[in-house]
Amino acid sequence: MYLARIEPGNREFSIKPGESILDAALRSGVSLKYGCRHGNCSSCKYLVTDGEVDYGNASPYSLSNAERDEGWVLLCCATALDDLEIQDDRVFDQRQRPLIMPGEFDGHVAGVDKLTSALRRLRIHAERPVSFYAGQFTEIAVPGTADQWRSYSVASAPEAGRELEFVIKVIDGGAFSGQLDALEVGTRVRLRGPFGSGYLREGDRPVLLVATGSGIAPILSILEHAARGRDQRKFTFFYGARTRADFPCEDRIEELRGVLDLTYCPVLSRPTPECGWPGEPSRVTTEVRRRIGDGAPYDAYACGKPEMCDAVIALLEAKGTPEETIFSDKFFPAVEDHAYLAAEGCGD
Repeated sequence: MYLARIEPGNREFSIKPGESILDAALRSGVSLKYGCRHGNCSSCKYLVTDGEVDYGNASPYSLSNAERDEGWVLLCCATALDDLEIQDDRVFDQRQRPLIMPGEFDGHVAGVDKLTSALRRLRIHAERPVSFYAGQFTEIAVPGTADQWRSYSVASAPEAGRELEFVIKVIDGGAFSGQLDALEVGTRVRLRGPFGSGYLREGDRPVLLVATGSGIAPILSILEHAARGRDQRKFTFFYGARTRADFPCEDRIEELRGVLDLTYCPVLSRPTPECGWPGEPSRVTTEVRRRIGDGAPYDAYACGKPEMCDAVIALLEAKGTPEETIFSDKFFPAVEDHAYLAAEGCGD
């Protein structure tokens, strides 16, 4: 057993041999910033100032050799080989909520609905009420396997209790998503969570939401939660797709506009003549840059393709939005599904 200490703050927790530093922190109730839990998104990049680690399978996209040489690690991949001291120089998030301890639970498939040619809504009835914050994700075990898990953001509100919804992109050959259309109602599934630090913060700042593809899932959870609580903040939602047929859940978004102060800004990159799109082809990053003014005091959430999330973060920081008010949920396919990367790009 090893001991980790995070400075400043003198937060300490124990790490079991072979246990990731992040899992050890979560097990001990220590809140840290993190995202995908699989070494891709770089949200859990921290500096180890004392002690030795095994870096694990961290992606070179997220942790370069130069960063390793300087002592940076991805907590979700790294395991301790010694007692550790970890430096946390990030601006403290005053609105960070108490950690909900992740756990494993069972459920069954309540239905699978086709939203677009590529997106499905998976409905799961959990065997017990599930606690999570709007914007967090869970992991679902691949049916028929003992240890394959896939991460999916919850699309339903926390207030829905046992009724969980997910918006999932079907990946040809994907271990889980490739089975979606064949999943029968009643199929038993195992889940674990909740995970993620990019959940909706409380406050009075206007909220900026940006998503592509299945990145709409955590955004829907945020909006549904806000609607149930009669949130009085102003919400602005940019959603990017290729064609009009690729827009999911527009009827529900329209209903939410009747409850919330919500401005919906759909963006098409490849509109077809048949869809009757009144605007010009564009991208969400272009529209955010054009429509959001400098110094805008937003709480911002970007969800979907990593390149899009990185671009939104960079342009908002350039406009003066504080780093600590920008959150992201970058969607990566699992390692076993990486053939998808070559065909579609890092993906939603």
